[in-house]
Amino acid sequence: MTGTNVIRLHNVNKSFGQQRVLKQLNLNVPEHSVYAFLGNNGEGKSTTIRLLTGLMRADEGQIEVLGLDVTKNKQKILQQVGTIVDSPALYPQLTANEFLRIGCVLKGLAKTEIARILDTVGLTKATNQKIKTFSLGMKQRLALAHALLGTPKLLILDEPTNGLDPQGMLEIRELIKALPQTNNCTVFLSSHLLDEVEKMATHVALLKHGSVVVESSIAQITQNNSGTLRLEVCNASKAAQTLSAMGYQVTEHSPTALAVNDISGKGTDKINASLINSGLRLFQSVYHQPSLEEWFLNATNQSKAI
Repeated sequence: MTGTNVIRLHNVNKSFGQQRVLKQLNLNVPEHSVYAFLGNNGEGKSTTIRLLTGLMRADEGQIEVLGLDVTKNKQKILQQVGTIVDSPALYPQLTANEFLRIGCVLKGLAKTEIARILDTVGLTKATNQKIKTFSLGMKQRLALAHALLGTPKLLILDEPTNGLDPQGMLEIRELIKALPQTNNCTVFLSSHLLDEVEKMATHVALLKHGSVVVESSIAQITQNNSGTLRLEVCNASKAAQTLSAMGYQVTEHSPTALAVNDISGKGTDKINASLINSGLRLFQSVYHQPSLEEWFLNATNQSKAI
């Protein structure tokens, strides 16, 4: 592979008739990451996934998956990639064991792979249970099990928690989050559920108007994303004067409440100490770090959730 990037897109363009969907798209997905591909509907996420899996061809640009050119090595790449694109195709009259046995035959795998993979997704007890009796969360885990047959180096998942109840989301989230370690693979996923993404992803890319406008680790976004310190004191006016003199941006909300804006979490101790040293009684100090959803809405210039 090129460096440690499992997926690399360079200046990729894709149009449908007169509509240009992807414009000079660049993407670099690190090995062993859980990489979330974000963007509103119509921005080109599904098109990108179809390009990665060989279901479509780019008009221009270079696409490498596992260090190989997609246009020249499609079959070789797909042997090392597991996918869930659109709704997984399951057979309700089959048991989990029977369904995965078909996958083993198609991939030339030993039947012993079935027990291992059912254990990985937490479905060992449902081995001989018919799929038609499965909950939606169990069906999604079974689809993941099928994608994981043969220990692929890369998983490509399109909206893996879409439509699940909170318990199902939790199960799939924890499973995906652990996969780089438990299965030695990289996960590339698209999702609209930003709260879920924040809890399981290590990296994100934001797609806007067909191009990636932000590509970063979650840790870097958190570090760079300033927040607000909400304070409750005996005298908000005096506290505001003290902090303003130190160069902080302060907003008073009531005689006892104020907020310090656009600061990092590391600066809160200094502010708290300054207020106490000024003779003020500090009743409460709460730092609010913007969520991934707030970051997303700000980056896409929206005022309400998608």
